[in-house]
Order: sequence, then structure tokens, then C-alpha cells
Amino acid sequence: MHRLFSALLLTMGCFLLDGCDRYYAPPPPSKGDTYRPVYAAYSDIRTIQNLSPQPLKNVGKIYVKDNYLYINEEGNGIHIFDNRNPEKPVQVAFIGILGNQELAIKDSILYADNVTDLVALNIANPLNVRLVKRIENAFDYPAYPLATNVRFECADPARGAVIHWEKADVENPQCYR
Repeated sequence: MHRLFSALLLTMGCFLLDGCDRYYAPPPPSKGDTYRPVYAAYSDIRTIQNLSPQPLKNVGKIYVKDNYLYINEEGNGIHIFDNRNPEKPVQVAFIGILGNQELAIKDSILYADNVTDLVALNIANPLNVRLVKRIENAFDYPAYPLATNVRFECADPARGAVIHWEKADVENPQCYR
């Protein structure tokens, strides 16, 4: 009798503990925001451009190097400001880098993400930035939006690189995050 009671107690304990360890994701919402990927051809994203100054719209990170400010325009590139007079910085150039979110500088090399690639740019002359090196596919393919608990149109790498996600009415979205 004592063995039967011990076995029953052990079995019940296993069931209880097993139920505590499992995580069940909530069902996807049937209402709310849905997202659609916006694509660009790989040949387009891999073109880094020296451009004239562009308006600041969606500012991200700011990096100070020597007499210059490097300001990330999320998803589009990096603004360069001459900061010799900190009270009146002067915008001098824009580096077009599709999908750019991050930047770092060491010596005269600016490192930036370019959707899935890592690029190294020589900024010794901020008015004439040059590509030094590209490491293709250094980062994961952006297969889902940054938002969570949302439904979205599944990304398709065959259509190009996802450069950003837009809110949209998506008919029967198959993906959820």
C-alpha cells in the first residue's frame, strides 16, 4: 500500500511539474496592427551614395568624431554636420545607406549596417566618403518587424531585401510575432 501511494504521489508530482515548465504562446490577435515588408533589390541596397545634405526626418544615433557629427537617419543613411561651431552646426553631406540603423567609428573608418551587410567607409574626407570593405550577409535577414504581438505578411527573400516594414491592411496575414 505504501509503494502504491508513493508511486501515485510521484506520478502526480511529475504531471504538476511538467505543466509548469511549458510555455504556450498566446493565439495571434484577430484585430490590431498588421505589417507588410517593403523590399529593395540587393543591387540597390549595395549602392552607397555620397549625396548633398538631406532633411532630418527620423533621427537615430549620433556620433561625434573630431569636428563632425554623424547622425543616423534610420533606414536611409547618415547625415554629416561640420561641428566646428557647436552652437551652429552646418550640414555638409549625407551618406545614402539603405536599411541603416547602426554606426560606429574607429580612427577614420565608419562601420554601418546596410540591411544584411556590414560596410566599412573611409571618412578621412567627410565630403568624399569611400567604401573600404563590405561583408555580405553579416546580419540575419530581417524576416519580421520590430513590433511584437502583431500579425504580418511573411517576408520573401526572393523578392529582395526588406528595408523596412509599413503598417498596412494585410489580407489574412500568415505570420505572427
